Amino acid sequence: MEKTPLLLFILLIILISGCSNESNITGATTALTSVEPIEEEIIDEPIEEEKENITTVRLCHDTDNGIVRWVKGKIFGFYDNATRFEFNDYCQNFNYLWEFYCEEENPKQQIFLCTNGCEDDHCL
Repeated sequence: MEKTPLLLFILLIILISGCSNESNITGATTALTSVEPIEEEIIDEPIEEEKENITTVRLCHDTDNGIVRWVKGKIFGFYDNATRFEFNDYCQNFNYLWEFYCEEENPKQQIFLCTNGCEDDHCL
């Protein structure tokens, strides 16, 4: 019984002494030497950049392939200035259909009167 506190005390002493000493494990030391700065040569010559002509292509795609009143569709693409567009066919007042289509790569629209009504963005 008396040995347990003594062993704990010895273990505590070993633990404290082991943690407090910060020594170089390998025993090797490194010598620091001064480093001389490298002289940089600054060149003030203009850099010639190649100019690239970028041509924006108009694009228009119609999911229902033109003026098709009984199919729900949309058009999407890009204007000349590379701005993206997207328009969906839609019903207005249950009788009129706004049909979007592409003509010569440009977005166009037409309004149709649906004689049997307009529902789910197409004529019935």
